[in-house]
Amino acid sequence: MRDSVKSLRRRRPRGSLSREQVVEAALALADGEGLEALTMQTLARRLECGVMSLYGYIDRKEDLLDAIAQRGLRDLRLARPLPPDVVGILGAWGRALRLNLIEHPSLPMIFLSRAVIGPGILRGLEALLGPLARAGMAPALGVHAVYAVLTYVTGFVAWEIPRTRRQPEATYAASWRREFAALPPADFPFVGGVLDELPKVAGEDQFELGLAALIAGLGG
Repeated sequence: MRDSVKSLRRRRPRGSLSREQVVEAALALADGEGLEALTMQTLARRLECGVMSLYGYIDRKEDLLDAIAQRGLRDLRLARPLPPDVVGILGAWGRALRLNLIEHPSLPMIFLSRAVIGPGILRGLEALLGPLARAGMAPALGVHAVYAVLTYVTGFVAWEIPRTRRQPEATYAASWRREFAALPPADFPFVGGVLDELPKVAGEDQFELGLAALIAGLGG
């Protein structure tokens, strides 16, 4: 009973909440504790309001996921000025997107599970298609090039996060060595020769290798 009274006293005053606050809190919760931790109940507790109060600002959970994805993308910072060539533009886009998705680790999971479409997405496309057109890439091809990079980066970061972001890189490397040590080395002459390379498959060098190959093909 005492806890219930205390909870009621902590409720925020009526009218003191906004959609922007709800989305910001949801993004912070999803980034910090994982997308699976983002429930309406948990979000309401974080905002010190009732669950039903949230529905005054969002229509449903799916609406919230779209909103936090677009909010997270607002933190993406493209290099300015962009390079003058297609390969340079696509490379700058890919690197900026990777840093953004690492900063907001909930975003790759949303993009892989939902079709996020909204004003922020369209503005981002416009910011890339113009420079690509001036560099000689027609917009019809440019949009596919932009999304080729986006899907590569999203998949890579989704792969990278649990391996070298949620745990130290040294822990990931130790896992490879431990598993290999339990096997007869004679059966794995090639793998044994690249054992020091395997921990790098979820890091920046691997990302750059794939990005360079992709954008070279797109810009060729």
